[in-house]
This record gives sequence, structure tokens and C-alpha cells, in this order.
Amino acid sequence: MKKSVVDLYRTTAEKALRRGYLDHNDGQLHYATAGSGPALLFIHQSSSSMEEYAALVPYLFNSYRMILFDLPGHGMSSDPDNEPGVEEFTDATLAVLKHLDVQQCSLVGHHGGALMAMNFAYRHPEKTKKVILSGTSGIKTEAEKAAFTKNLSSKKKIALDRQGESLLLAWQRYANYMKNASIADILRPFLNSVMTRMRPYDAHHAVLQWDRQPALESLTMPVLLLQGVQDEFVSKQENLLDILPLAERKVIQDAGAFAFFDKAEDSAKIIDEFLAK
Repeated sequence: MKKSVVDLYRTTAEKALRRGYLDHNDGQLHYATAGSGPALLFIHQSSSSMEEYAALVPYLFNSYRMILFDLPGHGMSSDPDNEPGVEEFTDATLAVLKHLDVQQCSLVGHHGGALMAMNFAYRHPEKTKKVILSGTSGIKTEAEKAAFTKNLSSKKKIALDRQGESLLLAWQRYANYMKNASIADILRPFLNSVMTRMRPYDAHHAVLQWDRQPALESLTMPVLLLQGVQDEFVSKQENLLDILPLAERKVIQDAGAFAFFDKAEDSAKIIDEFLAK
């Protein structure tokens, strides 16, 4: 039986991707490119890798020069000697673009990656055409920030055990995050998360400590706010429309916290429609 495009293109084993490394600070950054056209850079979320965007490749590489990379301490990039923050991750983003001689691009960032995308646009507006902020919330009160951080920390503190119960609990969390996804689609973000447990730093901490208000208020380029309708990590995203002068918002139906894994075609269509305007 001939496989469908969705079956064939699920991971960074996708043949259209051309991989490479560049030297950066105290290690190397792993990146991949696919296609040709206007440059489109993808920044993955905390405790993930560029695998997060691999399923988008067959739907977008015919129209864009897609640039995927692993942040320091993630995927196949080197572990830094010191814990990086949003600024250091933003520096890594710039290093990838300089290495590939990209003068201007649009950016896609998901969850923590959305904060890095907005910071890149804040620091380098001349290099930024459009920004897609996926899975980012509206402004939280201090109490809401504290509650979110406490909830996240409790999930990360589950200790590994020889019986594998901690892995089962993690799997159950991901199955809950992706209620309408297939087992194969749940497996990929689950494995991404499990692999990052072996890394020395948890980028969630850096993201939660970063004050995004100045960056948000500076974004004068077109912005797309994107959210999986069942993404439990996102709240009050619509309130950002009052802050961003050229923003619009789209919701991905039947998608949870990992829409680029299980709703790749729907996500790619929304991204393409926004960038084509």
C-alpha cells in the first residue's frame, strides 16, 4: 500500500531537509534547511527540538526557504557551559541567520519559542518581516504567573524510576495534551521531552523569568497569533490583539499543545495564508 504524504513526512529524516552545524560560543548549533523562496525561520519550544516542525516541511518547502534549528542544549546542538536565557537563545537565532546569509525573514515560534521570536523581532526589527506567535498567552497577573510556574515545576519534578512509572505518567500527560491525536503523533513530542531530561538545563526556567512586555509593545510588523483550541497552556491570547497593532488571530480546531505534530497540514495552511498576504 502506498503511504500518504502524512505517513511519509513525520520527522527530520525528511529528505528535503539539508542539515549542518555552525560553531557558536561554547559549542555547535545544529540546523536544517529545506526549499527555496522567502526565508521562514522556526524556533522550537523549551524542552523540544526542531523535530517540532518537521511535519510542516512537505506542506511549505515548495513556497519558502524553511530554516529549522536546535537551540543550545536541545536536539543535536551542544550543551552550553552556563544556563542560557532568552537573550542567549536569541543570539543563537541570529547566529543561524548570519551563517546562512539571511538578511530578512519571517519567524514562527511556539510556546517558549514564541517568546524568543518576539524578542528577535524586538531586537532586530530590520531583519523581521512577519511574526507568528503560536501558543503564547495574554498578559498574566503576578498570581497567575506564580500558579503557572508552580504547576509546571510540579510536572518537571517527577523523578525517574527503574519501574518506568515516571515515563508512564509522562506519556499519560502527553496523551491528555493531544486528545485527538494518533499514537504515532503523540510519540514524537513525548520522545522529544524524554530526551531533554538528559540535558543540564531546563529552558522553561529562562522563559518564565523573562519580561516580555517591552518586546510585545514594540512589535509593529504583522503578527499572527495562533492557538490550538485545546492547548491548556494558553489563556487570554485574544487580549494580545489590543497590544499588537497589526495582529490577527487564528485557532486550530481539534488541536492541543502540539499542533505542529498532529495538525501539520492545517497549521501549514494557516501559516501560508498569513505570509502570502
